[in-house]
Amino acid sequence: YPGRAQPAVRGATLGLAAGEIGVLIGPSGCGKTTLLRTVAGLEPVAAGEIRLEGERVGGAGRSVPPEQRRIGMVFQDYALFPHLTVGRNVAFGIHRLPKAEQAARVDEVLRLVGLEGSAARYPHELSGG
Repeated sequence: YPGRAQPAVRGATLGLAAGEIGVLIGPSGCGKTTLLRTVAGLEPVAAGEIRLEGERVGGAGRSVPPEQRRIGMVFQDYALFPHLTVGRNVAFGIHRLPKAEQAARVDEVLRLVGLEGSAARYPHELSGG
């Protein structure tokens, strides 16, 4: 971001073929959301470039509007229930499982994304919400 001491994202390369599904995992505050927002066209690119199907859609002096990029993005801000803890958000879709299975699955998923120990926190208490 302009005026910041260091870039929000540095040295990232991401490539997916049409129809592939990718997962972007990293610690809280490392730039995942910023990277996805630049690919979607919601943030300008200060350095480097973004190419979709070989066409340069983002970079210095070039920004194709988001609606012309045909990129889908689920916003984390609207995907979480702010009144539920992180653990309850993760368990939301598995509420019919026995409590022990829910707890084990929540622990497993939080460990996979580097958020172990965060089950009792609320979304607003995590970087990026």
